[in-house]
Amino acid sequence: MEHIIDHNTHADETEDAVPSTSDTQCGAPPARTIFKPLFFAALALAVALGGLAAFFYTCSMEHERNTALLNASKDFMRQQLGQAQSDLAAAQDALAQRDAELAQAQDTIDFLAEYSVAAPDGTVPEYTQLYPDFYAPEWTGEAVTGGKVCCLTFDDGPSANTDRVLDTLNRYGVKGTFFIVGSTSTGAASQQRMRDIVAGGHTLAMHSWSHDYKKVYASVEAFLDEFYRLYQWIYEVTGVYPSVYRFPGGSINGYDRGVYQEIIAEMTRRGFVYFDWNASAQDATVTPRPAASIAADCLRGIGRDLVVVLTHDSAARGTTADALPAIIEGYQAAGYTFSALHPGVTPVTMGYPKIR
Repeated sequence: MEHIIDHNTHADETEDAVPSTSDTQCGAPPARTIFKPLFFAALALAVALGGLAAFFYTCSMEHERNTALLNASKDFMRQQLGQAQSDLAAAQDALAQRDAELAQAQDTIDFLAEYSVAAPDGTVPEYTQLYPDFYAPEWTGEAVTGGKVCCLTFDDGPSANTDRVLDTLNRYGVKGTFFIVGSTSTGAASQQRMRDIVAGGHTLAMHSWSHDYKKVYASVEAFLDEFYRLYQWIYEVTGVYPSVYRFPGGSINGYDRGVYQEIIAEMTRRGFVYFDWNASAQDATVTPRPAASIAADCLRGIGRDLVVVLTHDSAARGTTADALPAIIEGYQAAGYTFSALHPGVTPVTMGYPKIR
């Protein structure tokens, strides 16, 4: 009996656990899952983020491309600007050189107009027809401009002292200018010294054949004769034609007042350049001066931009050769460089009184 009751009880519990048909049809609706909406939302978000990333990537690539193009454009513009600046500087240099040449030409015209003695109708003196091959060689070197420059010059040689002078110049690496006299240069030793001057890179220049003031300045024709003879002699010995000369006694002296204007005009017309000086050894004395005194006088040119120093290397000027190292070292200590004279050096000349 108890077994039957238990069985019924179990059956009742089983029946209570199974819902009835009426409960299924009329009861509350079954619960909905949230998985599908979240999936689609996440998918949409992923798509949106992917699109946004692609957009930013495209923008980044476009920015880099634009930056590269901009940098390339800047580089090109800098190159163009640099080239334009270089072209402008070259044009300015060419213009400055042309202006300098025009100014020099005008100076020459004014100079010749002042000193030429041609007649108003254009008639020129007969001496202009003398020595048709007596013209300076064309100068193709560079001009000496700017800075402090010292030009050492030696007159009245060559002599044994010329050898000593050349040794000193070569030892210091300095170039000088030798204004030689023809009458003292005919011997074999003197001719070799002339060749040594040229071989050493120095300037061999004209200082007349005789150095006899009365003969040299007797007339324009006499001057031309003296210098033409020396001109040809220098070429015969060295194979080089000179283009630079110096008046015996300087361009203004007590012997040439009546002819210096015509001489300057005629020699300039023939292309020659003359140099006086603005510092002197004061060594053209009967008794040789002490080397220390010579050096002190030569160094008085310190302070000028361009110094042309007059010294002598004739046979009696041994103390001048002794003084040369102190002269060179003095100018070097003052910051000067050295140059031989040539047509590229601005002429240093004496002042002339006006002829009325």
